[in-house]
Amino acid sequence: MFEQWKEIKLDPRYEVSNLGRFRKKNPKNGYRYLKPYRNGNKFVIKINNKECTCSRLVANAFIKPLEDKDCVYHKNKLEFDNYYKNLKIMTRSELNSKVGHLSKSKNVVLVENGEIKKWYRSARAAAQKLHINRQSVCDYCNGKVKKKMFNLMWEDDYFDTVFEKFSWEKRR
Repeated sequence: MFEQWKEIKLDPRYEVSNLGRFRKKNPKNGYRYLKPYRNGNKFVIKINNKECTCSRLVANAFIKPLEDKDCVYHKNKLEFDNYYKNLKIMTRSELNSKVGHLSKSKNVVLVENGEIKKWYRSARAAAQKLHINRQSVCDYCNGKVKKKMFNLMWEDDYFDTVFEKFSWEKRR
């Protein structure tokens, strides 16, 4: 396997390789290699003072020209591995079906007399059903509200209070 370089369409002075590396042409002394950095959960480089996602640049150059609606998925789930054979182009709905279950939403329960009265799949769903703000639901669940209209809890916290926490030390 050898490394191939292609110009980036945004600026012809910049090049991307099939291995996911980047460089800038320097007329005086050859090339200057660029190091991607993390911005949120993406790796980006700056081209003309604009942050560009590395995976999109590699996919655009070596797989197919991307449209705005296209998403790039890392097959091995490593965001820093931008080798072109590790990337797959998908629609937003295909990507959501692949990684949607990894979201960080937590179940919320409405408790009355120590028992679960209602169950909601997220703070957003609870807010919609109870006609209150999502942040208020989170505040209720995190114990930040003193005069409560609803007794809302995270589902995990409810079960921690109802069931005794398991410990190997208590078993002996």
